[in-house]
Amino acid sequence: MKPEQHPQETERLRELRRYGILDTDREQAFDEIVELAALLCEAPVSVVNFIDKDRQWFKAETGLGVRSTPLETSLCGHVILQDEFVEIPDTLADVRMADNPLCTSDPGFRFYAGAVLKGSHGLPLGTLCVLDHQPRVLSDLQRKVITALSHQVMRELDLRQALEREQMLRREIDHRVKNSLASIGSLFSMKARTAPDENVRIALEDASMRIRSLSSLHAELHDLEEGQSVDLESLFRRVCMDLEQLLPEGVSLSADVRGGRASPHLANGLLLIVNEFVSNSVKHGLTETGGRIEFVITTEEDQWSIVCKDNGSADTKDAALAASASGLGTRVINSLASSLGASLDWRASGHGMELRLASLAEA
Repeated sequence: MKPEQHPQETERLRELRRYGILDTDREQAFDEIVELAALLCEAPVSVVNFIDKDRQWFKAETGLGVRSTPLETSLCGHVILQDEFVEIPDTLADVRMADNPLCTSDPGFRFYAGAVLKGSHGLPLGTLCVLDHQPRVLSDLQRKVITALSHQVMRELDLRQALEREQMLRREIDHRVKNSLASIGSLFSMKARTAPDENVRIALEDASMRIRSLSSLHAELHDLEEGQSVDLESLFRRVCMDLEQLLPEGVSLSADVRGGRASPHLANGLLLIVNEFVSNSVKHGLTETGGRIEFVITTEEDQWSIVCKDNGSADTKDAALAASASGLGTRVINSLASSLGASLDWRASGHGMELRLASLAEA
């Protein structure tokens, strides 16, 4: 006998799909649940299954060897229309299953016991069940085991759903933060162009540069999963494009990234170092006729280094002043070097400034 549809079949299927569990790969967490159910209930077969529109699909199974069966032969399709726990001592004595080929074949399933898996809205999605080839009954302890394990299945699914909602919210917040940073950076840049006071203009351009750099980093971090590293080449391609819009006419910026990836902490530090160096070069090192700023980043396993250069007019006195960290930008770089555990070296000989930082193991 084919199972009847649930009275709220449309809503039930909608809730099932909301969990996003159908057609996913096997997972140890669910495999262990069915193995434990089979062991404690002394049953040859145990499954975690979900009742789809026209099939019964198994998230986990032991002793069965298939991932889905037609709905026409589903035992659990009948069970989800009943109570939270169903035990059928002899399936051939049940009118719903007496003609089911899964029960009448040799060896057929002559015993069934299962707990209904209910979604957060109380609608039945499937079951955790055990099956045997002989008629029998479970002990009270075994019934409690199946019920407890079924609750564990749904707790796992509900937790995943909660995490997915949290990730969606985070992505939405990240998107808004990214747009806000870009808008603020553009606003500062526009204000700088119309500022009547030179000091105000420089301050606004400096702020715009920092915000745009942070926006570039945020864009790279936006889609990273926990534990992933940052693609430095992609990050500094963004950084250069953003900073070039703010550089004075005739000043060029180039980046050479060797190695590829870094932790978010290191990527953030490198970004801020580049940002401060560019800002200082524009304000103090490059002439009004233009110039060039370039930096080389190298990463290899746990080692890294960065070399920033400009071709301005900085000399040994300027290098000494930078090394003393008397200005805001050089203080920031000094602090970053300390937090990253890096050596720091300022050099200049009248043809531009050079800054070298390297992880201490490489220095």
